[in-house]
Amino acid sequence: MSKKTRYAALVAPALMLTTHAVLAQGIGQRQDIDAVIVTAATQGTATAPSVEEARTELERIPGGIGFVEDSVFEDDFTQSIGDALSLTPGVFADTSAQRESRISIRGSGLNSGFERRGLTVLRDGVPISRASGSTEFQEVDPLTIRYLEVFKGANGLRFGAASLGGAVNVVSPTGRTAKAPFSARLEGGSFSTLRGNVSVAGSNDDVDYYVGVTGLRTNGFRDHSDVRSFYGHGNLGWKINDTVETRFYFTALSDNFELAGSLRLADALENPRAAGRPVQIGPFFPGGPVTVLDPGPVADDWDRNLDVYRIANLTSIDLGGATLEVGGWYTKRQLDHAITRFAGIIAQDEDEIGATTRLTGEFDLFGGISRWTIGGSYAFGSNDARTYVNDFGDRGALRSRADQDSSMLIAYGELDLSITQNLRAVLGGQYARAVRDVAAEFNSVSGRGAYDQFNPRIGLIADIGESAQLYGNVSRSFEPPSLADLTSGGAAPFAPLAPQKATTFEVGARGQQGFVAWDISLYRSHVANEFLDVAINNGASSVTSNGDDTIHQGIELGIDVFIARDMLEARGQSLRLSTAYTLSDFRFDDDTTYGNNRLPGVPRHMVVSEIRFDQKERFYVSANLRWAPQGTWADYANTERAPGYELVGLTAGVNLSDGVTLFGSVENLFNVRYISNVGTVANQSRERAAIYTPGQGRAFYIGVSAGF
Repeated sequence: MSKKTRYAALVAPALMLTTHAVLAQGIGQRQDIDAVIVTAATQGTATAPSVEEARTELERIPGGIGFVEDSVFEDDFTQSIGDALSLTPGVFADTSAQRESRISIRGSGLNSGFERRGLTVLRDGVPISRASGSTEFQEVDPLTIRYLEVFKGANGLRFGAASLGGAVNVVSPTGRTAKAPFSARLEGGSFSTLRGNVSVAGSNDDVDYYVGVTGLRTNGFRDHSDVRSFYGHGNLGWKINDTVETRFYFTALSDNFELAGSLRLADALENPRAAGRPVQIGPFFPGGPVTVLDPGPVADDWDRNLDVYRIANLTSIDLGGATLEVGGWYTKRQLDHAITRFAGIIAQDEDEIGATTRLTGEFDLFGGISRWTIGGSYAFGSNDARTYVNDFGDRGALRSRADQDSSMLIAYGELDLSITQNLRAVLGGQYARAVRDVAAEFNSVSGRGAYDQFNPRIGLIADIGESAQLYGNVSRSFEPPSLADLTSGGAAPFAPLAPQKATTFEVGARGQQGFVAWDISLYRSHVANEFLDVAINNGASSVTSNGDDTIHQGIELGIDVFIARDMLEARGQSLRLSTAYTLSDFRFDDDTTYGNNRLPGVPRHMVVSEIRFDQKERFYVSANLRWAPQGTWADYANTERAPGYELVGLTAGVNLSDGVTLFGSVENLFNVRYISNVGTVANQSRERAAIYTPGQGRAFYIGVSAGF
């Protein structure tokens, strides 16, 4: 049996479980039960798998997986991949500033203040997370996404990831998988917001191409939160012959936004649109002197301006008995970041190169098809890091300069063994080695850290009938500190941090029965040396230390209910209720200082739900709810927490003609005042720091899209 024939034999039964309409975002929450016929048009290519092929591959993984098609978020005002993942069980995303998101999976990067850690992000299988250990989530524009794959925890081993949070793979449209050869959209709304996007795609027998560009401008909900952003992404694929295909990817980003700063809790709830106040000491008695330590975000023009230029390649070679994938990338990043008087103006100029490879083959075992994989990657980044005096928003004197070099080496292997017709075992392991070097040039401190570990993984997955799976796995994770952790973004000397390690146990189930589809995972992680961030300068900066033992455990539940399915389908209609519930039970484990206190950073309970009615090919309406019964703790001493909240939104769309859709949305319909992000401190009852970011109030957006 040829490899293509074998693959078709694996794909076809799985596709019988999927449908045309996209639903919620656990991989077990398949679509309805209408069959999708496997054709050449749905098979994708070696470097650009189709939606159906991607889902089939993900269902081989014995662990929690999310899958999000662009149809889920394309008619909302989605600004980040965090917004796109809002209905994915186990994913918590919030906003700490305009265009700056924090994404946490299973407590990854739980309280990181900036330059997010704990999650590996890839674009089409090639990493965009930096060699230094952090990720700029704004490097991905949601309007240039075809679908997202979410590998929770050690399930990210498919791409060599072994961090607590796992990996997110962003898959681009291509000339063969884009929905239309030409598409355009224009939308606008509250806070003088305007966004436009245009994309073109095409193909012939051997070559295909896709290019998408997006421009965004908004004044923002809060004072001093303007955004001016331009994003371009494209790829060019070439099928060299029947066994070799190569694809080049290009990205250009200019992202410029003002920072409003954080507030004290009472101020954030009383006047959420206000920018942060100046930091002062005194008066200690009526009429006494006042010392201003920092004039605040407006006077000092806090902002974050990031330019990114990236080129990458992925080449697939069919070797007959195996498939070899080879990739590489070069990225140029330039950062100009004005912040507090303490941190100054941070200026960085970074060059990064990297390479990745994966070799996969199949063999027969016990009458079934088994698979083996070996792979690896290496990335090196060199950063010219400077800080300047912040002189009311202008660069003053040079305060410090250092050469910051980072490297990350990963090697991994996996065996996917067919034990019986319905039972498979997955055995794997990863070796990771990270090096962080800081060479002082002016008024800074040199330092070096080298961290390595081998991380094994074992899992079992069983098919229950034709539409359900049970699974379990045990794994170890490893996360070296990022350069941002080691240097507080360049504002502090090199810190002697140990890597964060964890052992995780996970069980779960996914599938569909009748009118109900579900995806559920339960996990428990025993974490050592967890990275703990403490906000300083009223939340504008943070320092990182290692904790002792901590526990991360939780439930990730996604469920779809197709209401009155048979009756509505007969009318060309559908009514679906989708709910994602996440329990995040994170705490210290008999810590000498904090005992068994809860870890701050994310709410313990989070419910995201949507009910949607579709009149096929005519219109749709939906309502959504984001409910946190209790807000997150603000401090490790558990003395103050943000209040809970309930946010209601509405969306609707109507097809004006073939390929033309008018759509709109209302966010935070009842204008609830709430906290979207918290910068953690040790004991808020003593410090009363300004560490709270207010969430966005009521907002209206309307847009039109066309695809031909």
